[in-house]
Amino acid sequence: MKIALKIKKIVPAAIFLLTGCTEQQSATQIQSPPKHLEAAQAKAMQLCTGCHGPTGIGTTPFNPNLACQKKEYMVKQLQYYRNGSRSTHKPMSNIARLLSEEEVESVSEWYSTIGCL
Repeated sequence: MKIALKIKKIVPAAIFLLTGCTEQQSATQIQSPPKHLEAAQAKAMQLCTGCHGPTGIGTTPFNPNLACQKKEYMVKQLQYYRNGSRSTHKPMSNIARLLSEEEVESVSEWYSTIGCL
């Protein structure tokens, strides 16, 4: 009998705490990007989501996650694809060449800010 009373007190408290976590997570997920990165998000949605997903999480086990990746690392990799130093994936080389230097910087910054806890 005492255990049932304790459970009745614990369950509502646990639900309340879990609901708070879920609401906080949802608010983070639906935040819009900073104004200066809106164009970067649009470019990423156009060129990157097919393989790297709309949230920066790869769509297959072989496609890397870009969400929360370090900006400097992504800039370097995109530059390597653009200049031919990294030629292991022809489609990625072609996509990287579609980006201007400014877009490489801004798309990399945008991915570096999404999906981070």
